Amino acid sequence: MSEAVDYYANHRLKLRFPWRLYHRPIVEGLARVLREGPGGPALNVGSGPFLELRELPEAGWRWSVCDIDPRAVEAARGLHGEALEDARTLEVGAPLPYPDGAFALVTSMDVIEHVPEPAPWLAELVRVLRPGGRIYLTTPNYGRTSTLPLIEATVLELIARSQGFSRRELHPSRFDCRRLTEVMECAGLSAVEVHARSLGWVLSGTARKPQTKADAPDA
Repeated sequence: MSEAVDYYANHRLKLRFPWRLYHRPIVEGLARVLREGPGGPALNVGSGPFLELRELPEAGWRWSVCDIDPRAVEAARGLHGEALEDARTLEVGAPLPYPDGAFALVTSMDVIEHVPEPAPWLAELVRVLRPGGRIYLTTPNYGRTSTLPLIEATVLELIARSQGFSRRELHPSRFDCRRLTEVMECAGLSAVEVHARSLGWVLSGTARKPQTKADAPDA
């Protein structure tokens, strides 16, 4: 991922008006997933400073975070301290620095659209997810009924140009409901559910990593 926009500087705007119209329902969706789960080790991939953590229920979850921007990782450590089990800087294109099946929950919010090849990227998220674990992904909705493409091409493009960049090449991978479902299913995930949120501007996908007979408790 190589972009002119400085995403680290933009993180602080996420939960402020008007940007919270987009981001707040994403956080609420993750909170629902956390409440439905039994707790355990959780990983946020492309976390930024993880400002959302303070608004999420603890519910027995123990968080690790990772990001390609070392400033974001250091900010997360400073903000959350011992609330984080681990915080690491990622090397672009390298495998995630975690063992197979390390996490009961993996989330990545508005990252997959920045990845030119989503399939191997998602395969890494599935690899570090334990059998029976859940995944929560979000991405902008580029479906035909979404108003986001028009807003991006007009208002958001003008804002971007005033800041010295363009949004035209910002998201090399664009998803509608069908494509996100297909990508998640092709990654071997089961019980895939994709819904539109945030005035239809966002897609959120939840799924599980299937258990094999060898993974079953009585195996």
